[in-house]
Amino acid sequence: MIRITGVKVHTLTGRLRQRFGWSVNWTDTRTATLVEVATDAGLTGWGEGGYGGERLRRNPELVIGRSPFEVEGIFEDLRSPAQAQQRMGPPTSAGLDVALWDIMGQALDKPVCRILGRQYRQRVQPYCTALYRKDWPDLAAGLAAEARAWKAKGFQVLKMKIGYGPGLDVEIVRAVRQAIGEDVGLAVDANCAYDDGAAVALGRRLEEFNLMWWEEPIWADDLAGYARLRKALKIPLASGETMSPDWLIKNYIQPRLVDIVQPDLDIVGLTGGRNLSHFCRLNQVRLIPHNWGTPIGTAATLHWMSCLPPMPGPAATPAGAFELDQTENPLRAAVVKQTFEIDPLDGCIQVPTRPGLGIDVVREAVQEYRTELLTIS
Repeated sequence: MIRITGVKVHTLTGRLRQRFGWSVNWTDTRTATLVEVATDAGLTGWGEGGYGGERLRRNPELVIGRSPFEVEGIFEDLRSPAQAQQRMGPPTSAGLDVALWDIMGQALDKPVCRILGRQYRQRVQPYCTALYRKDWPDLAAGLAAEARAWKAKGFQVLKMKIGYGPGLDVEIVRAVRQAIGEDVGLAVDANCAYDDGAAVALGRRLEEFNLMWWEEPIWADDLAGYARLRKALKIPLASGETMSPDWLIKNYIQPRLVDIVQPDLDIVGLTGGRNLSHFCRLNQVRLIPHNWGTPIGTAATLHWMSCLPPMPGPAATPAGAFELDQTENPLRAAVVKQTFEIDPLDGCIQVPTRPGLGIDVVREAVQEYRTELLTIS
């Protein structure tokens, strides 16, 4: 039986050549938390996201010495501790969870998608996340030019940032829609910039641009606000990148409060993600994951989306779409040998076929960009 012998948590930071911004912030760096899990069989798994935090540091026996095949039990044991007469808190070990799935795939000589569930597709169509705010003299013109470039690369859906004020938002969305035409899908993301009243007013002005969805127009936990927007607007609503699986199921999926849920594997893990897949299908809520990290997260998301069950009904939206961040990120090109780029002919990416996640981590790059290392054994 394979046993876990150690966990390493690598905190990485890379500096950008040019800063970019969104509604609430600007950044000139990119960061990532990578989780490396070692075993007594010589197999090493990698994930991106949480590792269990203080609970694992104080209780290493919750992971060390256990089999990676206890992945679901480990995921549950590393939840936030329960308070008196309350259930356990949200999961805290998403990155470690992905690393365990990576190890299981290697041990069984199968790609993760073959052990995660039924594989419905070998190729997945991502959407392009780009079109952030930059130090341009004319934001609308800069975004329009950038959008044309992403369309030329073969992306069939683009997502742009808004949340800069209603007037400017309408101006830049109009400029991008005119630049890419009607044959390319367009979504917008406000990063919770508005309250529900302002979002209703702006949303009605944005409806003419045939948007695929509006991501986080208001705070993600403003459930009453989303209910109001759902009734008032024709644009599909999307949210959920910062929320745990349990919260998403209870507040978004079962009541069908939003049209699209957007969990991120660095919070939900593959174990939580698998649960979300089935709840979304049962409740007919679309699942389009958030993904804004390194190729480790992208590889894991590809495996997950290849197993996402299609929605029932012949007219259902094709399943499997996910976010492919295209903003500047020095970590993206460095920490993994493989690159995940779309085929310009169909806008899709092939799901990895090698055992585990099917990636090769470049340890020299991890060490180069590492600003902190935590070892648990």
